[in-house]
Amino acid sequence: MAYITGEIYAKWMTTTPFRDMAKKVASSSDYMTMQVRCQRARSHGWWRNVCEYGPWEGPSGSHTGPPKPYQFEGIARLFKVSTDQVARMVAADWYGVPLDGQVSDRASRTVVKIESLSTADAKLAEALIDRLAEAGTPPTESDS
Repeated sequence: MAYITGEIYAKWMTTTPFRDMAKKVASSSDYMTMQVRCQRARSHGWWRNVCEYGPWEGPSGSHTGPPKPYQFEGIARLFKVSTDQVARMVAADWYGVPLDGQVSDRASRTVVKIESLSTADAKLAEALIDRLAEAGTPPTESDS
């Protein structure tokens, strides 16, 4: 693992990585599809509440609780990340556990390069990464 600090961390890291990832997936899928793609770990209504209201919030004062650890595998499949990454995102969103800028060596090497690109080129690189991630398989812990 490597650590990123300063401006790069402030620009690329977030305090709600789970919700951010859910919203990104929801931008190209509907909530019912998300329910199916996460192997029904969470319902379409839960995904809607997470995307629209965030952790611990909900419509009319209702409650959107965190997923259970046994549900992480299905969510990891939906997000195309490892179950460990899902656990860290849940800890950040629901319990305020900071990610501390800790990212894989691969991610830290990539973020530094992306930071040096023009806005147009950075968008192109992100689109390419998204496309490759859609076609690929979720990373394992040894891939980080």
